[in-house]
Amino acid sequence: MNPLVKINCIELTWIESKEKVNEWENLLIESDFPHPFSSFTFYNSWVETFVDDLTQIKMLFFYNENKLVGMAPVFIDHNNKNVSILGDKDLFDYRDIIYISGFYEEIYIEFLSYLKLQPWFHGYTIFMQSIPESSELFNLVNTDKLNNFADVEIKQEDVTPIYDVNGVWDDYLLALNKKQRHEIRRKLRKFESQDFQFKLIRNNDDLSVFLSDFYELFINSREDKKEFLTEERKTFFNKMLFAFAEKNELKILSYYDGNTLISACIVIEYANIYFLYNSAYSLDYNSYSVGLVSKIIALKQSIENNNHAFNFLRGNERYKYELGGEDIKLHEIKLLVN
Repeated sequence: MNPLVKINCIELTWIESKEKVNEWENLLIESDFPHPFSSFTFYNSWVETFVDDLTQIKMLFFYNENKLVGMAPVFIDHNNKNVSILGDKDLFDYRDIIYISGFYEEIYIEFLSYLKLQPWFHGYTIFMQSIPESSELFNLVNTDKLNNFADVEIKQEDVTPIYDVNGVWDDYLLALNKKQRHEIRRKLRKFESQDFQFKLIRNNDDLSVFLSDFYELFINSREDKKEFLTEERKTFFNKMLFAFAEKNELKILSYYDGNTLISACIVIEYANIYFLYNSAYSLDYNSYSVGLVSKIIALKQSIENNNHAFNFLRGNERYKYELGGEDIKLHEIKLLVN
């Protein structure tokens, strides 16, 4: 911890924080790990859908002199005596304090100090979920720098495989093993031999028509997806997708057989990275591998766009590794403050 670095913590309400959206978004882009799950767009959609009592949210902005260097959107669950970062792991693949490199330790100590000063905080647990292994929080945990503040429990929660884009499509194929390279080419040829129609959806007019078809495809593809897609989550998806479309950060790669939607990949393009947020395909077209091929084409488009990376997001499905994904481990960290 650098004693010369002074961090000033400012607490705002959720409503007040909306006046700092530009500053918030600039911080996120400048941060060590920019991703859409910490954006105002994503958080706002979640809050509007799931939070009835806005007093449960404390927005903490951390400044070094006059520069915003960190932010913690805090959710307080008084019933279970938990403090966490806003969101939930079913809809958010990453949840951490937003920070600029070089300030994290000071920000986190200020965050813990702020909580300890709250009259209600005694006996509460800080419950950090979906923390990527690249987070500076691990340096604090692994070097015992939090010992004076909290007891720490940590366990692996999940993985988010990612492919770091490097080179052109042919380079990508050559880097795969011979069998996998052959399978990708074979599946692409079979898929392209059919008269399926491709449609790139980016604007709200097209999105309105698409979503009703997508949800039907989604719930019919697997029983667990049918259980997952509650009306409340559907409301969240609608708000979030329309908001990203307004910002020109949404790309939906959809494929049709006539008027029938047979496959779709929902991609959020953020900070020059493709995030594969959701997908669905028709089981009636399994013989054409429409689910896998649509993901291959999304990856190919990301490579051709010269993105930094293609993030497959949460889950260890086999296809992600066959297509070159390498794990970013996610962890759950509990801090029992002394």
